[in-house]
Amino acid sequence: VAPGYSGIPTFTIAAVDEDVSVTIKTNNFPKDQKFTVRMGSYGTAGIGGTVIGTIESGNGGAFESTFTIPETLKGSTRIAIRLESTTGFFAYNWFWNNDAP
Repeated sequence: VAPGYSGIPTFTIAAVDEDVSVTIKTNNFPKDQKFTVRMGSYGTAGIGGTVIGTIESGNGGAFESTFTIPETLKGSTRIAIRLESTTGFFAYNWFWNNDAP
């Protein structure tokens, strides 16, 4: 657990390029944490999903990042995305796989 941190990390979907990428914007992330990013089928909360990268939270708080949609999920209507750290922090969301905004 990150010393001096309280709260729950969350993120919103900022943009989607259908079958190509998703951009997220985090909120209240703990600092200096490495998060594994996964995408999976809708309804799974991203648990056990395909690892598509990692992200460092740096100073924490809010930051934006873009991730590539894996081949296995291209053509899906909805996709789950999850960020999880080895220290127990996690956040997940889902998005419609169509161009937005």
